[in-house]
Amino acid sequence: MKKFLLTVAVAAIVAGAAFAEDVTDALNTAGSAVSAMSESANVSESLQGVWFDKKFNCNWQFQVNSGSDVFCVLKDADTNAVIYQFNKNKVKNFRAESQTNSFVISWESEEKNRVYKFSKSISVDLDLQLDIFNNYYNERHNAKIKYVSADARVN
Repeated sequence: MKKFLLTVAVAAIVAGAAFAEDVTDALNTAGSAVSAMSESANVSESLQGVWFDKKFNCNWQFQVNSGSDVFCVLKDADTNAVIYQFNKNKVKNFRAESQTNSFVISWESEEKNRVYKFSKSISVDLDLQLDIFNNYYNERHNAKIKYVSADARVN
């Protein structure tokens, strides 16, 4: 079932990329998505790219096969300065799963006292739904974060 859903997601991303204004960008976006998803049926290894969070003016940068334990970097959108790096060894309850209508990646950070959840609907829309719950203040941040780029090299 997961492989079927991954195939549907790849088809949706390729279809979305086909409607891009620039053919080169469309091919790069589709190629990145297909190669990332074809490398593994593991959903956590299928999320690659950069998404912009308008409320906090930051970029969420996910990377596939980085060769390090860092799987997500939060950067200031203006200066590109690293705000925080999420390390596989420093999070708990990491989950990557495909659901009926979406892919979901979530984890808890004891250091930040937050639970992070990213959802990608199975559609041509490349944006992600972000849900952060702050355990300390009992606050929730929900936002649709905009897709920026397939380039997710973590420096």
